[in-house]
Amino acid sequence: MRSVVCLGLAVTAAASTLSAQQRETVDAVRVQDAAPVVDGHLDDPVWARVAPVTDFVQRNPIEGAEASERTEVRFAYNDGALYVAFRGFDRNPDRIDSRLVRRDEFVSADNFSLYIDSYGDGRTAFEFTFNPSGARRDVFIYDDGAGRDDSWDPVYDWATRTDSLGWTVELRIPFSQLRFAAADEIAFGLRIRRSINRRNEEVNWPFFPRDQAGEVSNYGRLTGLVAVPAPRRLEFLPYVAGSASFEPGEEGNPFATGRKSDLRVGGDIKLGVTSSVTLDATVNPDFGQVEADPAVVNLSAFESFFPERRPFFVEGTNLFSFGLEAPENRGFFGRGGQEGLVYTRRIGRAPQVSSEVDGGYAETVNQTTILGAAKLSGQVGKGWAVGLLQAVTAKEWGATVDSAGVEGRAPVEPLTSYTVARAQRTAAGGRVAYGAIGTVTARSIDEPAFAELHRNAWSGGLDFSARFGRQQYEMAAGVLGSRVEGSEAAILETQERSARYFQRPDQDHMTLDSSRTSLGGVGAYARIAKVVGFFTFDGKYEGRSPGFEVNDLGFMRSADTHTQDLEVELRWLEPGPVFREFRWQAQERASFTWGGERTRTTVDSRVSADLLNYWNVSLSGERVFSALGVRLLRGGPAVIEPGKWEFGGSARTDFRRSVWVRVDGRYETEDVTGAHGLSAGGSVRWRPPGSFSMELEGRGSWNIEDRQYLTQEAVADSTYYVLAGLDRREISLTLRADLALTPRLSIEVYAQPFLSAGRYDGFKFAADPKAPEYAGRFDLLAPDQIDRPGDGEDIGIDVEGDGTPDFTIGEPDFRIVSLRTNVVLRWEFRPGSTFFFVWQMNRRGEEDTGDLNASGALYDALEAPGVNVLAVKLAYWFGL
Repeated sequence: MRSVVCLGLAVTAAASTLSAQQRETVDAVRVQDAAPVVDGHLDDPVWARVAPVTDFVQRNPIEGAEASERTEVRFAYNDGALYVAFRGFDRNPDRIDSRLVRRDEFVSADNFSLYIDSYGDGRTAFEFTFNPSGARRDVFIYDDGAGRDDSWDPVYDWATRTDSLGWTVELRIPFSQLRFAAADEIAFGLRIRRSINRRNEEVNWPFFPRDQAGEVSNYGRLTGLVAVPAPRRLEFLPYVAGSASFEPGEEGNPFATGRKSDLRVGGDIKLGVTSSVTLDATVNPDFGQVEADPAVVNLSAFESFFPERRPFFVEGTNLFSFGLEAPENRGFFGRGGQEGLVYTRRIGRAPQVSSEVDGGYAETVNQTTILGAAKLSGQVGKGWAVGLLQAVTAKEWGATVDSAGVEGRAPVEPLTSYTVARAQRTAAGGRVAYGAIGTVTARSIDEPAFAELHRNAWSGGLDFSARFGRQQYEMAAGVLGSRVEGSEAAILETQERSARYFQRPDQDHMTLDSSRTSLGGVGAYARIAKVVGFFTFDGKYEGRSPGFEVNDLGFMRSADTHTQDLEVELRWLEPGPVFREFRWQAQERASFTWGGERTRTTVDSRVSADLLNYWNVSLSGERVFSALGVRLLRGGPAVIEPGKWEFGGSARTDFRRSVWVRVDGRYETEDVTGAHGLSAGGSVRWRPPGSFSMELEGRGSWNIEDRQYLTQEAVADSTYYVLAGLDRREISLTLRADLALTPRLSIEVYAQPFLSAGRYDGFKFAADPKAPEYAGRFDLLAPDQIDRPGDGEDIGIDVEGDGTPDFTIGEPDFRIVSLRTNVVLRWEFRPGSTFFFVWQMNRRGEEDTGDLNASGALYDALEAPGVNVLAVKLAYWFGL
């Protein structure tokens, strides 16, 4: 720990010269008389007294060139708000590209963007973007531009106009919507950007090159904000919501009558504890307007990841993000993928315990009730960001009726508390950061049904990041730890999970202990990268001990890993005779268990090019070498898996056009077995002039696999691992459509029909998993060893072939169709206050036929049984 602190101080000292550099500045003028009327006319007296910002420089298409059109931006303020006036001159105002879209929808059009780093930390900022139609996008930026959160919805006033000179934006941003430390004189970080869509032109103040690490740390400064009183920040957003669901009933089942309805009330509160620290709290939160997760069929040993969509948990939780591995992108402070210590979808999750009743009926409980949740976040002291997240979910019961008609209830989820605490300090103008995080999950294990759940789970970590060497290099490092406690049954189940498989018989670096009541582990990552220039590189290491476990509040697929990754890239960023931009990358990656077993080695190469017409094409090839599959047999011995080749490519057209097309494809083929896979996809987006847009995306895959795990069974003194070949096909279509009737009223449509079908054959036992020849690793079942009657009946497996099945397995063939639909009408009838009307439909049908014919999939999805939900919600904003 001491060495990490010393290293942080050394890099801070080395980078301090960067923070002392003179930044470009612009002054805001205090409003002396009446405040500007926010109508887009820019004829208020105050604007005549303000010197405009005019020295904008191109970043695209010709970096460093003079702007093709004049731009003026002015700033004024009073005790309550910051006022901004934008004038975008255009010699051809009839060619200004304007599209009306719903709030926060990204669209290719002329636009004006304002970025305010109110903390002045060089790391976080608030983005306000407008196009001439009045459409707006407001985004919270964090990690020096590496992360963006568009769920941040501040309350402010704006207006746009188009005239013979070009177009204007006028806005009033209350200081209560920004966060800053109170002082006699305040300075905000500032960036201004204008886009002229028909020329693909982007101009900025201040100018910094495209090949420049970071974003917020390169902003200029807005000064002159004198004697601004600390704003009163109190917002209350109560809601009332109701819903009714309709689905096919089940005769005799009192919990499946076909109709349900409910009425809910709750609310959110936002309180400014200080001018830079905010408390967000919610009681009985409602997420009825959230888009449904896409359909998936998961045949792996690992959990599927779905992103958080619930507004309360999305907004402002960037501070609590703490990845398990080094950053994967070239943005400073990148989070390193899906796996992390905090995965807020654990809060309010579906119950983990089944309430099934033999011969009777049990109520289906889809989610756990969130009794309340709160977030405290902001900045204290010099450069310190702090955060505290606390949520409590209720003890959940599922109603039951047994075969005799006796009513009861069964516990399905314990009362649970989730806590996250985070502190991070930034220095050197946002180019250095270090901090710590801790999480606690505590459950009330007061029922025998909860015996296999952890009673307590802790995790924590320290992280450090820095940019140095004239901002051309980045480094990052982190150490992590975890501990879980519970009954012997709970910890035994944890040891045997797919993340680690302590029970593997052919390893000697893990010990399965059925008497344990706790399990602990550690993790670490490190990264060093050159991110600026013609030649760049990125080297990473990441490791997790076998006992590392964070899935009570985090998300992790696997422990027991060491992974090393090295990537180099050559970049031609200046336009040439053929390409506007060209990149070549090569990467090598190797993974091992903590026992030194090599589980993966790959090398790949990719090229990507932006053409002069703004199209993009890319090609890739990858060699995966033969290695040990330590999880193929789900706790059985490791299997030597053959190597394979993978090839891919993609192309997209000019994103500015009304019709935008993207296609991609991938093919892989395995050595020895000939197993292969083909996947392809694409999308078409149509944005005609006006306020309507539609995108249709299609995906399809066809995979022939040689060894899909099915089950394992003990017979006498032996364990038999059953696998089979699998012919699997999957298709999906995703439709998204938006109609913005006004900047505050919109309709969104989402629909996804989906088909996944698989047919198994070539059943086999694992024989000698590490045999030199592939044929010796498996024993194909002979006809007298398998009885497969069909029609969905169980399959009999006869180990000795003596005519008597030793065990049975369910028919594995499957055909699943689904159709998920959301239609959401959103109306912001006054600033911050919204009305939602939602229709959701979820249809699903499943058969064990393995029918691979996709022609009737859409019809089958429409005919499948389903649930229809109608919901309304009214939320009214009160603010001081």
